[in-house]
Amino acid sequence: MKKLHLSLFTLLLTLIFNACGLTMQNQQMSVNEDLPSVQTLKHISDMSSVAFEWNSFYNENIQGFLLYKSTPNEPEMKLVATIKNKFQTHYVDTSLEPDTTYLYTMRTFNEFKQISSEGVLIEVKTSPRLQPLPFVQAINGLPNKIKLIWRPHPDLRVQAYEIQRAEQDGNFKTIKELKNRLEAEYIDDDLKPNQNFQYRIFAKTFDGVYSESSQILNSTTKALPPQITHLSATTDLAGRILLAWDSPNFEDFAYYKIYAKNSSLLPFSELARTQSNNYEDRVNEVGKKKEYKITIVDKDGLESTMPEHSVEGKTLDAPLAPSITLTAIVADGIDLGWTPNDDRAVSYTLKRYGGGDVIFKEISETTFKDTTAVQGQSYTYEVISVDSNGIESKPSARVRVGG
Repeated sequence: MKKLHLSLFTLLLTLIFNACGLTMQNQQMSVNEDLPSVQTLKHISDMSSVAFEWNSFYNENIQGFLLYKSTPNEPEMKLVATIKNKFQTHYVDTSLEPDTTYLYTMRTFNEFKQISSEGVLIEVKTSPRLQPLPFVQAINGLPNKIKLIWRPHPDLRVQAYEIQRAEQDGNFKTIKELKNRLEAEYIDDDLKPNQNFQYRIFAKTFDGVYSESSQILNSTTKALPPQITHLSATTDLAGRILLAWDSPNFEDFAYYKIYAKNSSLLPFSELARTQSNNYEDRVNEVGKKKEYKITIVDKDGLESTMPEHSVEGKTLDAPLAPSITLTAIVADGIDLGWTPNDDRAVSYTLKRYGGGDVIFKEISETTFKDTTAVQGQSYTYEVISVDSNGIESKPSARVRVGG
C-alpha cells in the first residue's frame, strides 16, 4: 500500500511539474525546448544526504543545471541547487531527514535564463536513523551527582554522544556532548541532595545525524542524613555542659557536628565533631548560657539540615549570697554571724576593710570572731559563700562595725 501511495504521488507530481514547470521557484525563466534535458540521474543515499551523478553535457550550449526537490508533505517542487558549471556531473544534497522519501528532477539552463523541458523524475529514500544505544543505565544514590553509563554504539559512523536532561518544564535540554565514540559514562554533578532527573542519550554521526533516543533514564541523588532527635543539655554542672541525643540507625554515618553560640545575636559556629552521641562542653564560666544544634554527616560528606530549634544549656550558677545578721563588739574582738541563704554553701570567706584589709578563708561555721580587731577602730565586713565546686557567691551586703 505504501508503494502504491508513493507511485500515485510520483504520477501526480509529474503532472503538476509538466503543467507548471515555468512557475516553480523562478518565474523569470522560460522553457527552451531546444535545450537538452537530463534523462539520466543516478543517485546514492545515506541517512542525511543524497549524491547525484548525471551524463556530461560538455558540448552543449548550456550554462549549468537546476536541481529540484519535493516531499510527500511538500509536493510542490522547489529549487534546491543551482549548479553554474556545465562540466560538473556530481552533486550532493545534504541536511536531509533520515528514513524520508524525496522526489528529484534536474533541468539545464543557459545564459539567457532559459530552462530545458522536464527531465527524469526519480524517487529517493534516505536510510533510517541509527538504532539507539544498546545499553544505558543511571546510577542512583550518589552524593550531589548522577552517573550515566552506556555501551559504546557499535556503528563506526558515530563520533559523539549528546546527553539530554529533562528540566522543570518537562522539556529535554542538552547538557553535554561527548566527542568520542568510545566514551561510556557521564557524571552530572553540582546537583542537590534528593533531586530526581530524567535523562536520554543520542549517538551522533560525523555528519550530525542523531540516532534514535535511548530509553528514558530516571535517577535520584542521595538524600541528606536524618536529623538527630531528643537533644538535651544540662543546666546544673559546674564549668561544663553535657549534651546527649538519640543515635539514629543510619548506615552511612560518619560523625556528628556540634554547633554552638553564646548569644542570640551571634550565628552558630562549629564547636566540635564526635562519633559519640554525647559531648562535654568545657565552659569554665559560672552561670554561662549556650545554645546548641547538632547535625549528622555521612561518609560522603553530606550533612543533615540544621534543626530549626536549638537547645539551651547552662553551667551551674553561683550560690546565693549570705546575709550578715549579727555584729557585736566584745572584749576580745568582734563577733559576726550570717544566714547562708543557700544550702549549697560548704564554707565561707569573710573580708574585712579598714585598719588593714584582711581575708578570712575556709570558715566552716556561720559565725566568726575577729580577734585581730582593735578596740575603737571602725571596720566594714562582707561574707561570701563557697560551694563544693569552689564556686563563690556574690558578696553579702556590707556592714560597718565600730568607730
